[in-house]
Amino acid sequence: MIRRTISFVVVFGIALALYAQDTTKTPSYTPPFPTQFDTAVAIRSLRATLDGLFSTSAYQKSTESVKVYSITSGKTLYEKNPEKPLTPASNTKLFSTNAAFYSLRKDGKLKTEVRATGQLAPNGTLTGDLYIVGRGDALLTMNDIEEVADKLFAIGLRRVKGSIYGDPSFFDNETNRAIYSGDGEDVVRLPPITALTHSMGMIAVVISATSKGYISVQTIPQSDAIILIRQTNQKSRRSKIRVSSTVNGDGRQVISVSGSPGANRTKTVYVDMRSPALNLAGSLSNRLRSGGIMNDSLIGVKDAPAHARLLTTFSRPFVELASVVNKRSHNYLAEHVFKIVGGLYGGQPTTARKSKEMILKSLDSMGVYRDGAIFNDGSGLSRRNLVCARTVVELLARVRDMPYSEDFYQTLSIAAVDGTLRGRMHGTLADNNMRGKTGSLRNVSALSGYVTTQDGELLAFSVISNGPYKRNFKATEDQVAITLASFSYRDPAGK
Repeated sequence: MIRRTISFVVVFGIALALYAQDTTKTPSYTPPFPTQFDTAVAIRSLRATLDGLFSTSAYQKSTESVKVYSITSGKTLYEKNPEKPLTPASNTKLFSTNAAFYSLRKDGKLKTEVRATGQLAPNGTLTGDLYIVGRGDALLTMNDIEEVADKLFAIGLRRVKGSIYGDPSFFDNETNRAIYSGDGEDVVRLPPITALTHSMGMIAVVISATSKGYISVQTIPQSDAIILIRQTNQKSRRSKIRVSSTVNGDGRQVISVSGSPGANRTKTVYVDMRSPALNLAGSLSNRLRSGGIMNDSLIGVKDAPAHARLLTTFSRPFVELASVVNKRSHNYLAEHVFKIVGGLYGGQPTTARKSKEMILKSLDSMGVYRDGAIFNDGSGLSRRNLVCARTVVELLARVRDMPYSEDFYQTLSIAAVDGTLRGRMHGTLADNNMRGKTGSLRNVSALSGYVTTQDGELLAFSVISNGPYKRNFKATEDQVAITLASFSYRDPAGK
């Protein structure tokens, strides 16, 4: 009984002490979720901030298309001219890479095949021809070709009595972006766009001189399709280096070199491959000999016949190519991605036309609004490309439901970390948060992508600006991304 009395007194005393406190003061309390009022105030504040960014003098003589959409809630947070088609510059790459992902989604790989006609005798002699068949993998290197040669050696090939052909027929024969895009002008000069290429379609001509001035010249890659002429074979003082490139009667590339870099110096000059498929066939022939597989060095460009049997395959995950395209905004590779789309749907005789058709069809299949959208190339170099912010944002939102969603996301540049966004938004809440694609041409700027708010809400946004103040546009794009990364419903006053 005494213990119960003591316990009652203790509890009563605590209660009395609490009651004696100043009950006129309400303790501070943060609700776990923002109220409807907070949400409305926060969105009004966000819209006012964004309106202010697009009301500066830089936008008085320009046109912009803007949209901000919450993937988390499914609601539009902001828009301005969202359906106004504008030139998107390199934001175009989002559509070509998406269409390729969409078309390759079964295994997501680019495959370069080696096929053969004739019989492979027990002694390793192939009595027929060898074909290397391209499927648009423009990242192929000499290391990859060496791997192919090693695989052929492993299956027992020791001699090719026939010819070695490069087969680029997965694309059509039009290799100039300026022509197949309809632009008629080379905004940026690119090597030929072809289904079978390597070393980025370039030949490095390396000119070196010893301490006494004796000169040596080599090409990288080495290929039976290259004829190298050194017009200066003797000791030479430093003089202007001249490199010229022509094509002889059998299609091989003749590279002539004169001049000297000076004693103990090396200079490298790059020239375009005139016939990438022939060059690759020549490189394979060269590497086969180096790896112990003899051949008669007869090379050419020819479609593999339907009955040619598969000997080996080199595969590359498409995400590797797409990552270089989107992170670094690589125009040459982007055009290969563009044509890969058409090639996958039998793009002959005009691969580019099929590519344009299939990019739009992929958007339709994904339920993306695309009124007024025009895609004439894959890189965005064409000023006749048109797209609006709504189309870009809906693409970004729909991609999240696709089986290649994570691969696509990983191809995008990260603010302040890598790619074309490496030097932007450092030290802000967008730093290592915002992922997206930049775009830049004369009088054109764009930034589209994903950003996560302070509440953990995933947003997709797009800002496309056409006008004479590109530097101002880019500063505004950064401010938009930073504003979205800083956004929170829990702090509607923005304090």
